Amino acid sequence: MTYETFIPARSKTVLEITGDTGEDFETTEKKFLEIQPECKYTVVKDMTDVKGLFDTILVQSPLIGKLETDELVALIKKISARLKLNGTLIFTLNNMGHADNIAAILEGKPLKFKVTLTRDELSDAVEDAGLTVLRSLNASRRTKVSRKIADLANTELAVFVYIITACRTEPPKKTMIQTLIGEATVCAPSRVHMPNAFFMTEPNVFIVSSKVGKSYRLFDREQFENRVFINQRMCFPSFAVGLDFFKVLRRKEILFISEMDDHPMLWEDDYKKTAWINFRAVHAIQTSTPYLADYLSQYNPHVTVFANHLRRLLPPRDFDDEFKQRKPVTIFFGALNRDGDFIELLPILNRFAKQYGDKVAFKILARKNLFDALESENKTFIGDVKKHEGQFVSYDVYEEAIRTSDIALLPLRDTEFNRSKSDLKFIECAAGGAVVLASPVVYSKTIEEGRTGFIYRDDREFVTKLNLLVKNRNLRRMVAESAYAYVKRERLMSQHYMERLEWYRELLTRLPELTEEAAKRIEKFIPLFRKEIAQFKERFSKNREALPYQDASEDSTGGAVSLSDSD
Repeated sequence: MTYETFIPARSKTVLEITGDTGEDFETTEKKFLEIQPECKYTVVKDMTDVKGLFDTILVQSPLIGKLETDELVALIKKISARLKLNGTLIFTLNNMGHADNIAAILEGKPLKFKVTLTRDELSDAVEDAGLTVLRSLNASRRTKVSRKIADLANTELAVFVYIITACRTEPPKKTMIQTLIGEATVCAPSRVHMPNAFFMTEPNVFIVSSKVGKSYRLFDREQFENRVFINQRMCFPSFAVGLDFFKVLRRKEILFISEMDDHPMLWEDDYKKTAWINFRAVHAIQTSTPYLADYLSQYNPHVTVFANHLRRLLPPRDFDDEFKQRKPVTIFFGALNRDGDFIELLPILNRFAKQYGDKVAFKILARKNLFDALESENKTFIGDVKKHEGQFVSYDVYEEAIRTSDIALLPLRDTEFNRSKSDLKFIECAAGGAVVLASPVVYSKTIEEGRTGFIYRDDREFVTKLNLLVKNRNLRRMVAESAYAYVKRERLMSQHYMERLEWYRELLTRLPELTEEAAKRIEKFIPLFRKEIAQFKERFSKNREALPYQDASEDSTGGAVSLSDSD
């Protein structure tokens, strides 16, 4: 098991101390370098000859699992001396009651994890060494236990290891970042779950997310001094609900953020009937493109752009080996809701397929009707047509399809909605080594023509450049390597997530000021919704448990839908 998800992703120097491990032990180095390629990662068995200071030190269980208290405290002090003042120390501790150990005992085999140290003993030793414990949690470790053994054990077998993180100095204020997810399938992975995973590596930052329709609790200052609530793409069902929610967050002193990464025009009717309270009643808006930021600023002046980035960067492709295999040149198209964009290319691609025959292959991730309309015998459909017509696949499948393709097509018609889209597909293709042939809409702002990709502005240019890419493998290689270098240099989440976290912290210092601004933005709309507000108040003033947001404060049962008692 590797522990890359626990290491602060900004770490440029990491020390991993393994102790004496078995042959199947896997260090975390490879996985973490995919997240942070700029890191200098050092792996040692013990502290002998270790020099310098490190952003993060990862201490593996084999080094500490059988130490007595005094010896353990002394070792932790020695290790922490090599930790930078603001660094993070991470301990892993195998669980002596792990299912693999129980299975070994029942089968008369040697224990897999030879551990005598308990989690509580390790936590106490960390504190005795003068460090502050930040987290103490469990991480699952895959295992297989036969049903016969599970029945014989007559217990729920634990399959986790312990993780304890610590720091040398006074930790920052405890911060809770809570997200309400309105769109879970397409946008949440890149806009919510990925940054959340990076935030969680930081000291005293905690994460909670809930889908729309599920009940969620709002936290108090006694639990977390800093609290951020992010509404991701959920439109309030009424102005009254949005107004009530704003007042609850104001009372609890929670920073309120709207996350929006698509043009609101598709849901314009819903937003209009609530006076766009989704964007007016928040302290600030985060979005994915400058185009969207310009549009959203008409409802709220505090808009910040956080571009889309990648969680990790796999090693570069071995083009020398691929060229030796003499496979057909593979062209990839994979996108959701871009049928009209791709249909315009179909006549050209059908002529192209006929011209090149088996020298060209296609991989298509889209609706099945688009795949069927492609007139080629040398084509592969990516996805299961029984599930969402094959449009949704796991990210690993999507990533592998790109990584085994040579050219990726990124068509986007020039529409208001498309102009607001991000360049995420370009950086995904660049990271996978597929050279893009893209429309100028969105992509011309990122792609360096002929260096990191190609832009086409009409059918003639599309045909010319596609022919060039199919025929010239050295050109493809040069462009692919330049695009890969661009992603490595500029488009990884590890390089940017702290900008977002620091933005939240800066907004929190201005919370009273921003709250008053938000109140003024929405108070003028209250007279337009008097009847709706009165109905809401009558329905929920004595039955607030029926609302999905659970406000635990004592005064949460009063009529809370107006900005002031006189409204």
